[in-house]
Amino acid sequence: MACVNHPAVNVGLVRCRRCGQAFCRSCVVALRGQYYCARCKAEQVRDIQSGTEAGVLELASVGRRFGALWVDGVLSLVLLIPFFVVVGMAAGAAGKTQPGLGVNFLAMVVAGGIMFVYEGLMLSSRGQTLGKMAVGIKVVTPEGRDISGGQAWGRALLRQVFFSYFALLNYLPALFTKQKTAIHDLAAKTRVVRFRR
Repeated sequence: MACVNHPAVNVGLVRCRRCGQAFCRSCVVALRGQYYCARCKAEQVRDIQSGTEAGVLELASVGRRFGALWVDGVLSLVLLIPFFVVVGMAAGAAGKTQPGLGVNFLAMVVAGGIMFVYEGLMLSSRGQTLGKMAVGIKVVTPEGRDISGGQAWGRALLRQVFFSYFALLNYLPALFTKQKTAIHDLAAKTRVVRFRR
């Protein structure tokens, strides 16, 4: 292994944190304790300035995020079962085999409201829902700090709206962006990271 720019140098090499290539110490700059080559340095400085610095936060995988969604989904069903039982009983008492469109719409609004309040309260108090706690992830700012109450409630509202109507579109950017951000993360200026106690 030799320095990319100086092939004669093969000792004291370090790898660029961003591109992974080997360089001698004359060809790199240290930013926040990590080495970057000249080509990657400008991109890293831009990321630091914009608050989207790659490599500092241990971002949660998309798989973990969907695992948390699954756990929260199961919990939400448990929370919502009594409500749907009451709706079904009311329809039966009215002599109907199924609730009408108005009742179904109301049920969807109430279910979404319950999930919004659940997520908003959990995120504003600890940055995690029960599902996120179960899989070891947390919602933080791009700098890794705890999110504000406004970010928590705004993120919960956006996620509920997008999840209800545009679920696949909402999470699509998380599959392709370096920071694994869904649309509600971008709008609320949050990141989802691994969290170990």
